[in-house]
Amino acid sequence: MTVEREEEMKKKILYLAFDKATVADIKWILEDLNLDFEIEAIQTLPQLADTLLEEKERIILIVTDTFLPAVKNLAPIGKPEISTLDGFQAGFVILEHFLRQKDSSYKNIPVLILTAKILTKKEKELVQKLKVEYIELFRSGWRRRFKKFITRLSLK
Repeated sequence: MTVEREEEMKKKILYLAFDKATVADIKWILEDLNLDFEIEAIQTLPQLADTLLEEKERIILIVTDTFLPAVKNLAPIGKPEISTLDGFQAGFVILEHFLRQKDSSYKNIPVLILTAKILTKKEKELVQKLKVEYIELFRSGWRRRFKKFITRLSLK
């Protein structure tokens, strides 16, 4: 198999919320686990929608934050009436109204919320309802928890 073909077949993790330090940490964890996944930093909703459409079969995980300041509403994915409260709840809104819709073809792609925010009780209930997992970055041991999560995921 050619190198180009191997790259096309490599499993992919989408990271919605471009934070270079966290992307570097994720890459280091994957290397430490000897997992050869591609990580793509997604910065806009159209980019997310296009990547999901074009590469759905390669995507094994979507990682998102709850705060995405550039995302004000879901107009770029055809839902202009849905606000994200100026980005403060964008990760949840994208999950609820796009990735975890009953008729979404993406509802079976695992999602991990990786956030520096302390989740409220209501947000934790929403996480359970949407069947996603979360890791709070400010807590010690987040890298270890991410490592466990990705190990479970890679064994499926």
